Amino acid sequence: MSQFPYAFYECGTYTNPASVVAQNVALTDRPTKFRVTDITDWGTASTAFAALTSEWFRPMAQGAYLQTGQISAIAGSNYLYPSQGATGGFTFIDQTHPPLFPKVAITAINGTTGVVSTATTTGLSIGDTVRLINVTGALELSGSNLYVITAISAGVSFTLGMLASAVTAGLVIANGTTGFYQKVYASNFYPNGLPVMFITQASQAVVYFARPNPYTPGELVDFQIPVPYGMIQLSNLTRKAGSGPLAQNPAGAARVLSVTNTATQSSITIDYNTTGFTPFVFPTSAAFAGGASPAVCFPAGSGVVPFNGSPTIPLSPPGTNLLDAFDNRNQFVMNIGLSVVGAASAVMFWEAWRADHYNGVTNA
Repeated sequence: MSQFPYAFYECGTYTNPASVVAQNVALTDRPTKFRVTDITDWGTASTAFAALTSEWFRPMAQGAYLQTGQISAIAGSNYLYPSQGATGGFTFIDQTHPPLFPKVAITAINGTTGVVSTATTTGLSIGDTVRLINVTGALELSGSNLYVITAISAGVSFTLGMLASAVTAGLVIANGTTGFYQKVYASNFYPNGLPVMFITQASQAVVYFARPNPYTPGELVDFQIPVPYGMIQLSNLTRKAGSGPLAQNPAGAARVLSVTNTATQSSITIDYNTTGFTPFVFPTSAAFAGGASPAVCFPAGSGVVPFNGSPTIPLSPPGTNLLDAFDNRNQFVMNIGLSVVGAASAVMFWEAWRADHYNGVTNA
């Protein structure tokens, strides 16, 4: 047993953007105590009413927090004051057994802008992942696809910006009406297959996704694209050319040339010329009424890192892709919500402890 009161101690920093978003911190174990501290603004006049230190302890509920803020309303001096909250705080996530969240009603989905109208956005943060369920008029968006929230209008709507980017590239999606959304934490078991939202017809095709993708330049990928989506010529690239609908398949997986993971776009550019392929078209809601399979992209090999996006020239000396999407990346994560993530542009120091022994006995 350790000679210290805690069996492990982990720490690190993150810097908030100008518009703060929730942060995810990877941990090696479940903490007994977690704390974040603003090391930029403590004691400065600009942080009146700011949250400077926030903590979470294992007996507390998910999303809860204890907080020390700062007020500078008395004679120009700064004073600390305590507070606590039940939402927007710290949520511990074991990605092998993620928490379950209830489904929440929606009233509309704009198939062009990716805006989902709902009266309840409580518990949602930018960067959260959601599933859509039984969306009338847009069943093609329901089920296995997972989407990342890129903007929120509290109590009104949230935006699926990566879906909107795919629409800009050519995806056609109908507007939806009633249905449900459900917040989820996606598993990171690998190899990780991602549903495809759209694929361009280009000399170097661009593949769009609805949430951040795990692929890396040089990695080899393959596809399973059901017939209703078109572009079946991109399916089963690692097998030899077949017969019937697969007769046009060239052998060999596609290599990833570049990866885009921004606030509103998730895509990869591959070294496949799809200009002569059948256009990729997302099936309509009616086609999904009886159940349908998604088009999927999945890892097919590590490959060699290409040189500046070249489809044929590798790095010199050749680079080995050590960051490909074959690893099991499930881990423990502490989600730091908007109530505790800290002030805009502030550098935040986080700390995690785990006690040698946790005694949860309640004395009657």
